[in-house]
Amino acid sequence: MRRTSWSDLAPRTLWSPVESPADAVRAFERKLQALYRAHLAVLTMALVEPPPSEPELVRMTRALRAVVHFYQGWPILEEAERTRLSETALREAPVSFLFGRPDIVMGEEGPQVAETNFDTAVSGYEKPDDLWTQSAELFELPSALLQSGRPLAGLKDYFTELAEARPHRIHWVRSAAAAPECEPILAYLNQNPHGIQHFAHYAGEPSPSYSPALPGHIHRACSLYTVNKARDAFTDTLRPLVPTVAGSTVPLRLAALQSKLLLACLSDPRTRPRNLTPEEQDAVGTLIPETRLLDLMSGAELDHVRRNRGDFILKRADSHMGRHVFFGCAVEQDEWEHWLRELPAQPAERGEPPSLWLVQRRVRPREYTLLEFTDEGPVERRAALVCSPYLFGGRLRGFETWRVPFVPEPDMLNQATFVGHFLRSAE
Repeated sequence: MRRTSWSDLAPRTLWSPVESPADAVRAFERKLQALYRAHLAVLTMALVEPPPSEPELVRMTRALRAVVHFYQGWPILEEAERTRLSETALREAPVSFLFGRPDIVMGEEGPQVAETNFDTAVSGYEKPDDLWTQSAELFELPSALLQSGRPLAGLKDYFTELAEARPHRIHWVRSAAAAPECEPILAYLNQNPHGIQHFAHYAGEPSPSYSPALPGHIHRACSLYTVNKARDAFTDTLRPLVPTVAGSTVPLRLAALQSKLLLACLSDPRTRPRNLTPEEQDAVGTLIPETRLLDLMSGAELDHVRRNRGDFILKRADSHMGRHVFFGCAVEQDEWEHWLRELPAQPAERGEPPSLWLVQRRVRPREYTLLEFTDEGPVERRAALVCSPYLFGGRLRGFETWRVPFVPEPDMLNQATFVGHFLRSAE
């Protein structure tokens, strides 16, 4: 495993891979698509003045608008989209714009989406396929299992569909610091028979001149947090590039879908859009753990959260990589009450979205039995699992699955161990 490009994450021991049947994967894909459409309904609601008789909805909508405004703040791209895409209704946005890597806890009552991360897979979280291919080799799995389930291979399929298997240019906009991880991915994606070319444009570097004869799209391969650290450099890179392309792989107007505030809006019956379809309501009810905007919680609700801290997690609506997350089960009572009292009053930092905090019910993970191969031989282990399905172009194209502690801890990401997860074909 240390021969892979994931060498820093290579496990000390090996875990027997798991697989999911194609019919179950397709059913789960449809449920995630319904959850995405529910998010689009929230985004639409954020742009419509709510009736004054519903105070909770008024306050939630104000918060949503502030978050939407933040994520629209890309230089150059915002102005370009305003002229190219303003005629397209949000609610009618096709599923093909669904990009994401949800964080899913395999709970006792089924999978629960702790964070959707819709749109953030555009931001370059795709990983090389080495761990999947190495796992298949070591455990002598049938080659058919590698035909689907590898995220980077799925990303290549997505770009083939986007370009309709014709010559095309995909322009990845990234920070220079990301070059070491970006270049191998682009080299792999450029190995295709269709003439689909991927280019990296690093902030501060001049963009070459491109002929408009060949279609092209911009791929937002970094977050707005990164852009805000060097806005002038990104502006200089984007300005000559934007006129040569047809648009972005995922419209900028959908960038706010990554905010966890939308989970709170959907989870709370007081603020949930009234026009959700039965399928969307089912996806919200079964996939989202109870999530509330702290500012909208009543005194009785807050008292319950204070007394039962082990059942709840406090997290900021807009953050990533496990930052700004507090597990009630991992702190003392005094500290828990301090965070509940003080965090809502914190001002937003420069270049970051509004400081909004959520209370989310902790998902208790289901117990799985996995086989670990140690120096002493194979040993059965009790395991809790989280998985991140890679969604490219609205389709579920691979699973990244990890073994984690049963009780969440602040440094649990450092303790996670990769488990090979493959998709079993229908044949």
